[in-house]
Amino acid sequence: MVNKISYVLVFMLFICAGFIACTDDDKVKITEFTLTLTEPEDLNVTSISDLHVTFKNVNTGKLTTNTMTGTAGKITLNEGLYNITVEGKMNYIVDEKNVEGQVKGYKESVNLVGTTSADNIKLFLFNSKADFVIEEVYFAGSTTPEGKQYSGDQHIKIYNNSDSVLYADGLVILESAFKTSQQYEYTPDVMSQAMVVQCVYAIPGNGKDYPVQPGESLLICDKAIDHTAANTNSFDMRNANFEWYDETEKNLDTDNPEVTNLDKIYSYTKTIWILNNQGLCAYAIARLKVDKETFLKDYRYQADYININPMTIDRYKVPNEWIIDAVNISNKAQYVWNVVDPSLDMGFTYCGEVASDKNRYNKSVRRKVLSTTPDGRKILKDTNNSTEDFEAKATPSLKQ
Repeated sequence: MVNKISYVLVFMLFICAGFIACTDDDKVKITEFTLTLTEPEDLNVTSISDLHVTFKNVNTGKLTTNTMTGTAGKITLNEGLYNITVEGKMNYIVDEKNVEGQVKGYKESVNLVGTTSADNIKLFLFNSKADFVIEEVYFAGSTTPEGKQYSGDQHIKIYNNSDSVLYADGLVILESAFKTSQQYEYTPDVMSQAMVVQCVYAIPGNGKDYPVQPGESLLICDKAIDHTAANTNSFDMRNANFEWYDETEKNLDTDNPEVTNLDKIYSYTKTIWILNNQGLCAYAIARLKVDKETFLKDYRYQADYININPMTIDRYKVPNEWIIDAVNISNKAQYVWNVVDPSLDMGFTYCGEVASDKNRYNKSVRRKVLSTTPDGRKILKDTNNSTEDFEAKATPSLKQ
C-alpha cells in the first residue's frame, strides 16, 4: 500500500500589461496562493502526473491556466473569488495490476485574499465509461398562445450514450433536497459521500424488461397525454415511455393507463411531484443497490442548519457511487452553489437569467452532441461539467 500523497502546487505567473498613471490605491492587489491536492481515498495510488489547473475569476470570467510538469510551486494571482478546476492522469494498483485513469478536482468560490492564501482540493477518479446520461430536462413548462403558464408537460429524457444495449429496469430519477439558490452549512455534511434527495422514482422491471438500444432515448413525463389539445404550444406525449403518477386522496394527478408508471420510492410532497419550476435543483439518475424497504430504513438523512433560526431537514441520501449522471440547474442570478459532489457535476446549466424569468418557459436544458459515429449514432458530451456539457435555454427536442 502506497502512503497517502499530497501534492502541493507551486508555480509563478507573470502578467504583462500596458501601464497607465495611477495612485497606490488603484493598484490591483495580488496574493500568493498555495494549492494542495489530495489523492482519492481508498485507492492504491502510485503516481499522479500531467496536472492541468484552471483558475476562473468568478467576477471577471478571466481564465488562468497552467500545465504542470512537477508537483511543487506557487501561483500569484489577483485577489478575487475563483473556481478552480484540476485535471490530470493517475496510476493506481487494482488486483496487483497497474491501471491508468483520469483524475479531476474542482472547488468553487475560493476566496483569494491577502498577501498569501492557501486551500486544498480533493481529487477524484473520473470514470468516462459510457452509460445512460440525462439528455434533457424540461422543467419550466410552457405557455399558451395567450401567454398564460401551462403546467403538466414537464419531462426528462434519458439517453443510452454507450455502444451496447442497456437495460433501464430499476433506474431511478432523483431530485435534490438542497437548492442551488440557497447555501447552508448542514451538519452532518455528507455531500462528498452522497446526494441528499427529496424525490426518488424508479423505472420498474425485473432486469431486462426495458432494453434501450445505443443512441436511443427514454421519455419520462409528468402526464402522458396530448397536451396540444389544451395548449397548442405544448406536446403530444401519449407515446412517452414512462410517466410519474402520484396517487392522492383528492385524485389530483392524471394517469394514462397505456403508459407505464414509475414506482414511487419516496417523495417529500403529499400531493403531486412537479419539477422545480424555477430550475433550482439538481437532477440525477442512479441504480439503487438495495431494495425499497432497505433504502427507506437505512438511508434516511437528518441534519441541522441555520436559516436565521436553527432548522432541521429530514430527507434521504443516495451514495455517490450509485449515481450514474447528475446535472445542477439554477438561474444565473440566483445560483450560489452546486448541490452534488464535484465528482458528479462540476458546473450548472439554466433556462432563466433571473428569478421568475418569463423567458424560461418553452425552453429546456439539453446535452450537447460531442460527435456522430459513421452509422449516424450521436455521442453526447459527458465531462461531468454541466456548464460545458449542456446547452442552456435550448429549444426542446420534442419541438424539433
